[in-house]
Amino acid sequence: MRKTRRFALSILVFALLLSLIGSGRASAAGGGGAGEVVGYYASWAAAQGHTPDKLPAEQFTQINYAFAKLEDGRAVLGDPVRDGKTLRELTGLRKRNPDLKIVLSLGGWDDSAGFSDAAASAEGRRMFARSCVDLLLAHGLDGVDLDWEYPVSGGAPGVVHRPQDKQNFTLLLRELREALDRQGRRDGKRYVLTIAGAVSGGYLNSIEPQAVAETVDHIFLMAYDLHGPWDSSADFNAPLYTPSDGPPRYRASVDDGISAWLARGVPAEKLVLGMPLYGYIYQGVSSRNSGLYQSFQSAKSVSWDKVKGEYRNRSAYRQFRHEEAKVPYLYGSRSFLSYDDPDSIAAKADLARRRGLGGVGFWELSQDTAGDLIQSAWNAWNGGRFQDVPQDAWYAGAVERVCAAGLMNGTSPTAFSPGETVTRGQITAILHRLAGKPEVRGSSFSDVPDSAYYSGAVAWAARRGVVEGFYDGTFRPDLPVSRQQLASILWRYAKLERADRGSRASLRGFPDAGDVADYAGEAMSWALAEGILQGTKEGRLQPQGRAARGQTAVLLERFQTLLERT
Repeated sequence: MRKTRRFALSILVFALLLSLIGSGRASAAGGGGAGEVVGYYASWAAAQGHTPDKLPAEQFTQINYAFAKLEDGRAVLGDPVRDGKTLRELTGLRKRNPDLKIVLSLGGWDDSAGFSDAAASAEGRRMFARSCVDLLLAHGLDGVDLDWEYPVSGGAPGVVHRPQDKQNFTLLLRELREALDRQGRRDGKRYVLTIAGAVSGGYLNSIEPQAVAETVDHIFLMAYDLHGPWDSSADFNAPLYTPSDGPPRYRASVDDGISAWLARGVPAEKLVLGMPLYGYIYQGVSSRNSGLYQSFQSAKSVSWDKVKGEYRNRSAYRQFRHEEAKVPYLYGSRSFLSYDDPDSIAAKADLARRRGLGGVGFWELSQDTAGDLIQSAWNAWNGGRFQDVPQDAWYAGAVERVCAAGLMNGTSPTAFSPGETVTRGQITAILHRLAGKPEVRGSSFSDVPDSAYYSGAVAWAARRGVVEGFYDGTFRPDLPVSRQQLASILWRYAKLERADRGSRASLRGFPDAGDVADYAGEAMSWALAEGILQGTKEGRLQPQGRAARGQTAVLLERFQTLLERT
């Protein structure tokens, strides 16, 4: 029963976090948690089909358009026609979320060549700041984000850099802050100033962290690319914690990166944890250690969309999860693939909450077109709160706790859909998560494809006798689950966990007891005796009534309590 005890502990910790964090900072857009939710939208995304209207604007507080660049010391759009059109579409998202800030990001890996020269003199800094303000006014934007890669050390070939960049970076930011504030006083608004910064010690030594933090609204931590194609061996893109089994050459993690910034005196609330919506695939990798820490012949980045659609469900690849690093990886066909999935992204957002950071964010939004990772982070950061779950709803607390524990997910970043019916595939996936996701392959049901999110859960549940199929060899995962079916499934799981204590209650006092199917009679009697299922306010069982998602969250929490008692 260790898995269920861990679940109960996570519920207790989550409740404590809510009490500590709940009222500390302003609410994020979209209703829910505190702090910033930032996404970078790349200039090339629209041409690839991910146009601004497809963004979940309600869940963001700030969207950064990447990238503008510097020409002769002035901020300019890379393609005025294309970028102007995209910026109009982005600012149009304010109709859906009036509090959304649309911010122009300058620089990046490819366009940081001119920062050092612009920052090197007082006149250069003034000219740059004026050009930024002009761009904001021309396109109706809300602020500037600087992604200088990198002061002092430089980055891509051709990037000018000098030792004085350390102090000049601070001076550049202060000049820009003053220019934005002057314009803000004229316009009656506050323009935001943010930066993107690396999590390495080398970057921190190349800037003045406290002075920078005092000047900007927040610092987007690029907590990714901790390892990549530039290394000599395959490694994790963004491990949450530092693995003890890694090679000694250098070790890094998201948690270490946060600690490095805090150790330099930067307030936690000024930091936004940036997370990757992509991974790296290393090719020509030996099978030793399933490819981890092995040499490779070539490597390239892979979006989450591609990981999900082309790699995770291929039989040639085996899935792994590193227990220390808290990230998944794949190995197969002499390839090692490091990536983040909904579980690892949620763990990172939860870490940001626990460490009191100012928000979470993503690079970059077109790599997760369905919003799988974005939603997972949003739910974890917001503590499982949803717009369609009123705080005083009888199921609200249960929904928050089961979502925080990773047992149930929302139907969208901002919705739980408590009135929708749970399906057979969904309840099987929920119990599989409760069991710790034991890996079982090879579902025998003709209508359960390997690519379905519930495929492994169905294979496990059928093998352990928790669920059954139909006479024609199908599982029918999309069929809605009734109250008596849900009781039967939970009872079978209880017997599997040796949690059926033999308690039974009579059904005779209910006027619709005759509606209970023969197969479900004992399960309904057990569920009533254990307090998992109760009669309706009209005093009926409603055995054939559909099990709604809000109701299921409550039953699931009661069921977990039963498991804890045994």
